[in-house]
Amino acid sequence: MPSQPYRLAAPPEAVDDDPPLTAVMTRRIVAIVPDAELAVALRLMAARRVRQLPVLDGTRCLGVVLETDVARLLAARRPEPGVPAQRVGELCRPVPALGPTARRSDAARRMHTEGTDVVLVTDGERLLGILTATDLIRSLAADATRRGTR
Repeated sequence: MPSQPYRLAAPPEAVDDDPPLTAVMTRRIVAIVPDAELAVALRLMAARRVRQLPVLDGTRCLGVVLETDVARLLAARRPEPGVPAQRVGELCRPVPALGPTARRSDAARRMHTEGTDVVLVTDGERLLGILTATDLIRSLAADATRRGTR
């Protein structure tokens, strides 16, 4: 039996149904710096209607801060005089990053295996976009609508 040095993960006709991340990611990145106060992050999320903020130190992405983490922490803490407010960098969590040629299914698998609902799309250290579970659902729904299946 001849060995196959290269094997597609999906049949060729299915590859078109699995677009690259650059086709489904959010390019309009709303980000925050690690020194920002948590209250600022929450206001920014509310104003821009996002649930995750990439945390950027210059051009380097440290991870993301999640709306649920920020809201939970702010609700549990009482501000005390003289105690500095907690900063975004302290609550930042690492998330998976994939390159621009990765596919939608790659992002879904990484989200599932890493227990997150966000993947960063990077080219080296440069942040190109963000892909959330909501973006995945929108993309799948748009595909179904185009094919006439609902």
